[in-house]
Amino acid sequence: MRWLAILVLVGAVAGVPALPQEEEVPVVTAVPPADGSPAAPEPAELWVNGNAAYEAGDFGRAVALYREMREMGVDNGHLHYNLGNAYLRAGELGRSIASYRRSLRLLPRDEDATANLTFARRSARDEIAPPEPPVLLRTVLFWHYSLAPVEVLRSAVLFGLGFWIVLAVRLYRPASEVLRWSAVCLLVVGLALAGSLVAHAAFSSPVAVVLPQEIDLHAAAGEGSVVRFQLHAGTEVRVVEQRPAWIRIELPDGERGWSRREYLEIVG
Repeated sequence: MRWLAILVLVGAVAGVPALPQEEEVPVVTAVPPADGSPAAPEPAELWVNGNAAYEAGDFGRAVALYREMREMGVDNGHLHYNLGNAYLRAGELGRSIASYRRSLRLLPRDEDATANLTFARRSARDEIAPPEPPVLLRTVLFWHYSLAPVEVLRSAVLFGLGFWIVLAVRLYRPASEVLRWSAVCLLVVGLALAGSLVAHAAFSSPVAVVLPQEIDLHAAAGEGSVVRFQLHAGTEVRVVEQRPAWIRIELPDGERGWSRREYLEIVG
Protein backbone atom coordinates (compact mmCIF):
# COMPACT_ATOMS: atom_id res chain seq x y z
CA MET A 1 0.00 0.00 0.00
CA ARG A 2 2.93 2.36 0.69
CA TRP A 3 4.12 2.42 -2.94
CA LEU A 4 0.61 3.19 -4.14
CA ALA A 5 0.39 6.18 -1.82
CA ILE A 6 3.77 7.39 -3.14
CA LEU A 7 2.45 7.19 -6.70
CA VAL A 8 -0.56 9.30 -5.70
CA LEU A 9 1.65 11.98 -4.16
CA VAL A 10 3.98 12.07 -7.18
CA GLY A 11 1.02 12.44 -9.52
CA ALA A 12 -0.43 15.26 -7.42
CA VAL A 13 2.78 17.25 -7.84
CA ALA A 14 2.56 16.78 -11.62
CA GLY A 15 -0.99 18.13 -11.68
CA VAL A 16 -2.95 14.88 -11.86
CA PRO A 17 -2.98 11.98 -9.43
CA ALA A 18 -1.07 8.81 -10.09
CA LEU A 19 -3.84 6.31 -10.55
CA PRO A 20 -2.47 2.76 -10.38
CA GLN A 21 -4.35 -0.11 -11.93
CA GLU A 22 -4.58 -3.69 -10.84
CA GLU A 23 -1.84 -6.19 -11.66
CA GLU A 24 -2.00 -7.34 -15.29
CA VAL A 25 -2.83 -10.90 -16.24
CA PRO A 26 -2.88 -12.49 -19.72
CA VAL A 27 -5.83 -11.55 -21.92
CA VAL A 28 -8.31 -14.41 -22.24
CA THR A 29 -10.17 -14.52 -25.55
CA ALA A 30 -13.69 -15.91 -25.38
CA VAL A 31 -14.49 -18.90 -27.61
CA PRO A 32 -17.24 -18.06 -30.12
CA PRO A 33 -20.46 -20.04 -29.77
CA ALA A 34 -21.25 -22.90 -32.16
CA ASP A 35 -23.79 -20.85 -34.12
CA GLY A 36 -21.06 -18.45 -35.27
CA SER A 37 -22.41 -15.36 -33.46
CA PRO A 38 -19.82 -13.22 -31.60
CA ALA A 39 -19.17 -14.36 -28.05
CA ALA A 40 -19.93 -11.89 -25.25
CA PRO A 41 -16.73 -10.93 -23.42
CA GLU A 42 -16.22 -12.28 -19.93
CA PRO A 43 -15.78 -9.86 -16.99
CA ALA A 44 -12.14 -10.97 -16.59
CA GLU A 45 -11.45 -10.12 -20.23
CA LEU A 46 -13.11 -6.72 -19.88
CA TRP A 47 -11.09 -6.05 -16.72
CA VAL A 48 -7.74 -6.85 -18.35
CA ASN A 49 -8.55 -4.95 -21.55
CA GLY A 50 -9.85 -1.99 -19.56
CA ASN A 51 -6.59 -1.83 -17.63
CA ALA A 52 -4.64 -2.10 -20.89
CA ALA A 53 -6.66 0.75 -22.43
CA TYR A 54 -6.02 2.88 -19.36
CA GLU A 55 -2.27 2.23 -19.49
CA ALA A 56 -2.29 3.14 -23.19
CA GLY A 57 -3.97 6.47 -22.44
CA ASP A 58 -7.28 5.53 -24.08
CA PHE A 59 -9.37 6.59 -21.09
CA GLY A 60 -12.66 6.69 -22.99
CA ARG A 61 -12.30 3.03 -23.96
CA ALA A 62 -11.26 2.14 -20.41
CA VAL A 63 -14.45 3.79 -19.10
CA ALA A 64 -16.57 1.90 -21.64
CA LEU A 65 -15.05 -1.47 -20.70
CA TYR A 66 -15.38 -0.89 -16.95
CA ARG A 67 -18.96 0.30 -17.41
CA GLU A 68 -19.73 -2.85 -19.38
CA MET A 69 -18.54 -4.86 -16.39
CA ARG A 70 -20.93 -2.93 -14.15
CA GLU A 71 -23.80 -3.58 -16.55
CA MET A 72 -22.99 -7.29 -16.29
CA GLY A 73 -23.58 -7.10 -12.54
CA VAL A 74 -19.98 -6.82 -11.33
CA ASP A 75 -19.97 -4.62 -8.23
CA ASN A 76 -16.80 -4.36 -6.16
CA GLY A 77 -14.64 -1.60 -4.76
CA HIS A 78 -11.68 -2.23 -7.08
CA LEU A 79 -13.84 -1.85 -10.20
CA HIS A 80 -15.33 1.43 -8.93
CA TYR A 81 -11.83 2.65 -8.03
CA ASN A 82 -10.46 1.96 -11.52
CA LEU A 83 -13.57 3.48 -13.08
CA GLY A 84 -13.04 6.61 -10.99
CA ASN A 85 -9.44 6.80 -12.20
CA ALA A 86 -10.50 6.49 -15.85
CA TYR A 87 -13.27 9.09 -15.45
CA LEU A 88 -10.86 11.53 -13.81
CA ARG A 89 -8.32 11.14 -16.62
CA ALA A 90 -11.13 11.55 -19.17
CA GLY A 91 -12.14 14.87 -17.60
CA GLU A 92 -15.45 13.71 -16.10
CA LEU A 93 -14.99 15.06 -12.59
CA GLY A 94 -18.51 14.38 -11.29
CA ARG A 95 -18.54 10.74 -12.37
CA SER A 96 -15.06 10.17 -10.98
CA ILE A 97 -16.11 11.44 -7.54
CA ALA A 98 -19.23 9.27 -7.63
CA SER A 99 -17.11 6.22 -8.49
CA TYR A 100 -14.61 6.90 -5.71
CA ARG A 101 -17.47 7.22 -3.25
CA ARG A 102 -18.85 3.85 -4.37
CA SER A 103 -15.41 2.34 -4.00
CA LEU A 104 -15.12 3.60 -0.42
CA ARG A 105 -18.55 2.25 0.49
CA LEU A 106 -17.20 -1.21 -0.29
CA LEU A 107 -13.56 -0.59 0.73
CA PRO A 108 -13.91 2.04 3.48
CA ARG A 109 -10.27 1.75 4.63
CA ASP A 110 -8.66 1.90 1.18
CA GLU A 111 -5.95 4.57 1.29
CA ASP A 112 -5.64 4.99 -2.49
CA ALA A 113 -9.36 5.55 -3.07
CA THR A 114 -9.37 8.05 -0.19
CA ALA A 115 -6.35 9.91 -1.58
CA ASN A 116 -7.76 10.10 -5.11
CA LEU A 117 -11.18 11.22 -3.88
CA THR A 118 -9.50 13.99 -1.91
CA PHE A 119 -7.53 15.03 -5.00
CA ALA A 120 -10.65 15.03 -7.21
CA ARG A 121 -12.59 17.10 -4.68
CA ARG A 122 -9.94 19.83 -4.88
CA SER A 123 -10.90 20.32 -8.53
CA ALA A 124 -14.55 21.05 -7.72
CA ARG A 125 -15.48 24.70 -8.26
CA ASP A 126 -18.07 25.05 -5.50
CA GLU A 127 -16.68 25.42 -1.98
CA ILE A 128 -19.37 23.20 -0.48
CA ALA A 129 -18.41 20.56 2.06
CA PRO A 130 -19.51 17.05 0.99
CA PRO A 131 -22.24 15.42 3.11
CA GLU A 132 -20.19 13.60 5.74
CA PRO A 133 -21.01 12.68 9.37
CA PRO A 134 -19.31 14.70 12.13
CA VAL A 135 -15.85 13.55 13.24
CA LEU A 136 -17.13 12.86 16.77
CA LEU A 137 -19.85 10.57 15.44
CA ARG A 138 -17.39 8.75 13.20
CA THR A 139 -15.12 8.23 16.20
CA VAL A 140 -17.78 7.02 18.63
CA LEU A 141 -19.46 4.74 16.06
CA PHE A 142 -16.19 3.68 14.46
CA TRP A 143 -17.44 0.22 13.48
CA HIS A 144 -20.33 1.73 11.53
CA TYR A 145 -18.12 3.98 9.41
CA SER A 146 -14.90 1.93 9.17
CA LEU A 147 -16.54 -1.35 8.13
CA ALA A 148 -18.32 -2.07 4.87
CA PRO A 149 -21.94 -3.27 5.26
CA VAL A 150 -20.98 -6.80 4.25
CA GLU A 151 -18.25 -6.79 6.91
CA VAL A 152 -20.76 -5.62 9.51
CA LEU A 153 -23.12 -8.42 8.49
CA ARG A 154 -20.43 -11.09 8.77
CA SER A 155 -19.26 -9.74 12.13
CA ALA A 156 -22.84 -9.65 13.46
CA VAL A 157 -23.35 -13.29 12.44
CA LEU A 158 -20.09 -14.36 14.11
CA PHE A 159 -20.82 -12.55 17.35
CA GLY A 160 -24.37 -13.92 17.33
CA LEU A 161 -23.08 -17.46 16.94
CA GLY A 162 -20.55 -16.86 19.70
CA PHE A 163 -23.30 -15.62 22.01
CA TRP A 164 -25.42 -18.75 21.51
CA ILE A 165 -22.41 -21.03 21.89
CA VAL A 166 -21.49 -19.39 25.21
CA LEU A 167 -25.10 -19.76 26.41
CA ALA A 168 -25.03 -23.43 25.49
CA VAL A 169 -21.79 -23.97 27.44
CA ARG A 170 -23.28 -22.16 30.44
CA LEU A 171 -25.90 -24.88 30.70
CA TYR A 172 -23.10 -27.14 31.94
CA ARG A 173 -21.27 -24.47 33.95
CA PRO A 174 -23.96 -22.05 35.21
CA ALA A 175 -21.77 -20.63 37.98
CA SER A 176 -18.97 -19.47 35.66
CA GLU A 177 -18.55 -15.69 35.83
CA VAL A 178 -16.25 -15.75 32.79
CA LEU A 179 -18.97 -17.30 30.66
CA ARG A 180 -21.57 -14.94 32.05
CA TRP A 181 -19.61 -11.80 31.17
CA SER A 182 -18.54 -13.26 27.84
CA ALA A 183 -22.21 -13.71 26.94
CA VAL A 184 -22.98 -10.12 27.97
CA CYS A 185 -20.10 -8.71 25.89
CA LEU A 186 -21.00 -10.77 22.84
CA LEU A 187 -24.63 -9.68 23.11
CA VAL A 188 -23.73 -5.98 23.40
CA VAL A 189 -21.37 -6.10 20.42
CA GLY A 190 -23.86 -8.13 18.39
CA LEU A 191 -26.64 -5.62 19.07
CA ALA A 192 -24.33 -2.73 18.12
CA LEU A 193 -23.51 -4.42 14.82
CA ALA A 194 -27.16 -5.22 14.17
CA GLY A 195 -28.04 -1.58 14.84
CA SER A 196 -25.38 -0.57 12.33
CA LEU A 197 -27.00 -2.78 9.69
CA VAL A 198 -30.40 -1.22 10.35
CA ALA A 199 -28.88 2.27 10.10
CA HIS A 200 -27.20 1.41 6.78
CA ALA A 201 -30.48 0.11 5.37
CA ALA A 202 -32.98 2.62 6.73
CA PHE A 203 -31.28 5.89 7.65
CA SER A 204 -28.48 6.43 5.12
CA SER A 205 -29.33 9.50 3.04
CA PRO A 206 -28.42 9.23 -0.66
CA VAL A 207 -25.77 11.60 -1.96
CA ALA A 208 -25.85 13.06 -5.47
CA VAL A 209 -22.89 14.37 -7.47
CA VAL A 210 -23.26 17.10 -10.10
CA LEU A 211 -22.19 15.90 -13.59
CA PRO A 212 -22.34 18.86 -16.06
CA GLN A 213 -20.03 21.86 -15.77
CA GLU A 214 -22.96 23.95 -14.47
CA ILE A 215 -26.61 23.26 -13.60
CA ASP A 216 -29.54 25.37 -12.44
CA LEU A 217 -31.39 24.49 -9.24
CA HIS A 218 -35.07 25.41 -9.41
CA ALA A 219 -37.60 26.35 -6.75
CA ALA A 220 -39.96 23.64 -8.04
CA ALA A 221 -39.77 20.53 -10.21
CA GLY A 222 -40.15 22.15 -13.61
CA GLU A 223 -38.10 24.05 -16.18
CA GLY A 224 -40.39 27.06 -15.93
CA SER A 225 -39.84 27.54 -12.19
CA VAL A 226 -37.53 30.15 -10.68
CA VAL A 227 -33.80 29.36 -10.66
CA ARG A 228 -32.64 29.67 -7.05
CA PHE A 229 -28.93 28.96 -7.43
CA GLN A 230 -26.37 27.10 -9.54
CA LEU A 231 -23.95 24.26 -8.88
CA HIS A 232 -20.93 22.97 -10.76
CA ALA A 233 -19.34 19.65 -11.67
CA GLY A 234 -18.15 17.52 -8.77
CA THR A 235 -20.28 19.14 -6.06
CA GLU A 236 -21.72 16.57 -3.63
CA VAL A 237 -25.14 17.23 -2.12
CA ARG A 238 -27.71 15.39 -0.03
CA VAL A 239 -30.83 14.04 -1.77
CA VAL A 240 -34.08 14.79 0.07
CA GLU A 241 -36.71 13.83 -2.54
CA GLN A 242 -36.81 11.93 -5.82
CA ARG A 243 -39.26 11.95 -8.70
CA PRO A 244 -39.06 10.17 -12.08
CA ALA A 245 -37.44 13.13 -13.86
CA TRP A 246 -36.44 15.44 -10.99
CA ILE A 247 -34.39 15.31 -7.79
CA ARG A 248 -34.54 17.69 -4.85
CA ILE A 249 -31.24 18.33 -3.08
CA GLU A 250 -30.16 20.12 0.06
CA LEU A 251 -26.99 22.11 0.76
CA PRO A 252 -25.22 22.14 4.15
CA ASP A 253 -26.77 25.56 4.93
CA GLY A 254 -30.30 24.15 4.45
CA GLU A 255 -30.96 25.69 1.04
CA ARG A 256 -32.86 23.37 -1.30
CA GLY A 257 -33.47 23.16 -5.03
CA TRP A 258 -34.70 20.87 -7.81
CA SER A 259 -32.55 19.54 -10.65
CA ARG A 260 -33.28 17.28 -13.59
CA ARG A 261 -32.30 13.72 -12.76
CA GLU A 262 -29.84 13.32 -15.66
CA TYR A 263 -27.68 16.13 -14.27
CA LEU A 264 -26.95 14.25 -11.05
CA GLU A 265 -25.53 10.84 -10.24
CA ILE A 266 -26.88 9.30 -7.04
CA VAL A 267 -24.52 7.30 -4.82
CA GLY A 268 -26.00 4.98 -2.22
